[in-house]
Amino acid sequence: MSSTRSLIHPFAIGGVPLTSNLILAPMAGVTDGPFRFLCQGLGVGLTVSELASSRAILRGNRKTLEMLAFQAEIRPFAAQIFGADPETMAEAARRVEALGVADMIDINMGCPVAKVVKTGAGAALSKTPELASRIIRAVRNAVRLPVTVKFRLGWTDNTINVREFTRMAVDSGAAAICVHARTRQAMYSGAAQWHLLEGLQSLCGDIPFIANGDLTTGDDLARVHEISGCSAFMIGRGALGRPWIFSELVQNKPSPGSDERYQIFREHLIEMLMEHGHKGVPLFRVHLFSYLKGGANAAHLRKHLAEERDPGRVLELGRAFFQGQPLPVPSEAA
Repeated sequence: MSSTRSLIHPFAIGGVPLTSNLILAPMAGVTDGPFRFLCQGLGVGLTVSELASSRAILRGNRKTLEMLAFQAEIRPFAAQIFGADPETMAEAARRVEALGVADMIDINMGCPVAKVVKTGAGAALSKTPELASRIIRAVRNAVRLPVTVKFRLGWTDNTINVREFTRMAVDSGAAAICVHARTRQAMYSGAAQWHLLEGLQSLCGDIPFIANGDLTTGDDLARVHEISGCSAFMIGRGALGRPWIFSELVQNKPSPGSDERYQIFREHLIEMLMEHGHKGVPLFRVHLFSYLKGGANAAHLRKHLAEERDPGRVLELGRAFFQGQPLPVPSEAA
C-alpha cells in the first residue's frame, strides 16, 4: 500500500472541523447509524446519512426522520436530502437544521436510481443546471449550516458537463463539492473516470473538492489527488466488508489480523442489535455477506446464514470464518 501520510490530515468544511479528510459515502440501505458509528471510530472524518426525501421530511415520515437521527452519532455528521423543488428542499433543510442532529446539509444531485431521477431529482439535475442552482441557493439561504453538493460527471458519456456544473455549484454558494467519477448512464458499473476530475480543485478555488469513485487503496488516493488536486476523499463501496480500510489509510498500516477483523465484525453486529433489536440480524445481512466475500467457504457460509436470526450463531460462525477454522455448520447446509 502506498504511503498516505501526506494525503490524510485534519480538514474542515464551511468552518466545521473534521479529524480527517476521509469521508464515508452515503449509500442507501447501507450507511445507517451503526455503520456510520463504526467507520468514524476507525478514522472517518465525516459521515453522511442515507439520502432522505425532502417531501418525506415535510410529511414527518417516521422512517425518513429516523435515518437522520442515530442517537450514538459521532459528530460531525451531514444530513443528505434530495428533491427537485427549491422551496420544498429549503423547508426540508430548515426542519433538519431544527432537529439539531446535523452539522451540514448535503444536497444529493447524483443518485442514479430510476425512482429518484424520474422526479427530476438526483442525477437528473445534471440536465437542468439552472434548476440545480436555484435549489442550492434556496437551501443555502434557508439554513445557517454549511451546504455541500454531490453530483456525477453528467447524464451520459456524451453529455458530460462536470466542469460547468462544478462552476455553477460554487457560484451558487456550496461549501464543498463532491463528484462521483461516473455518469448516470454508467450507474455503478465500469471503472470510475478519474481523468475527468482533472483540475477540479483549482476550479473550486478555496471551496474543498472531494473525489469519489473506486477509491480503495493508498495508491488510488494518490492517483486521484494527482489528477484532481482534491482536498478530501469519499469512500463508499470500498468500505463494504472492510471498514478497516479507514484505519489502514489514516495510520498507513497493513490490513488488521484475523482477531482484529473479527472484533470489528462483532462490534458492528452488536451496534445493529442495539439500534434495531430483533431486526438487527436480518438488516446486518447486507454487511455480513460483504464481510464474507472472497473468503474460503464463503459460499457455504452465506447459504447457511441466509435465514439465520440468532446473533450468537452469527458471531460463532463469523469467528470461525475470520480465524480460518472449520465452519461449525451442518453438512446438509452446503
